[in-house]
Amino acid sequence: MRSSLRLLLLSLAALSLGACQTEGRRADVAAVAPVAPRGIDGQWNSVGGPIAYNANFNGGRFSSVEANTGAVLAQGTYITLGPGQVSIDYTSKARGQRVAANCNQVEPNRLACASSNGNRFEFTRI
Repeated sequence: MRSSLRLLLLSLAALSLGACQTEGRRADVAAVAPVAPRGIDGQWNSVGGPIAYNANFNGGRFSSVEANTGAVLAQGTYITLGPGQVSIDYTSKARGQRVAANCNQVEPNRLACASSNGNRFEFTRI
């Protein structure tokens, strides 16, 4: 009788430990789930326009380069105005002209901008 009781207690303990380890594995899987991008920091592709280019937003610094050649098109800075809104102040390398633009993050991976010289442009996140 004692050996049956001992066997029953050992079996219950093994089942309890197995359940704890299974639960721990579920937490590990959940921890690796991808997180949706937030804010505008990162790399973006231009949408439309005569020249395809990539823009980089990184810690308040802005730059854009031609997609095919890597030639620098513009450099400047940006500030966050509010959730999903930024203001970019940059210098066009081709014209040597300073330009300001206001942008709205209309979707997590889409940025719509209007510049002080009347141009409108958009980006999609890379």
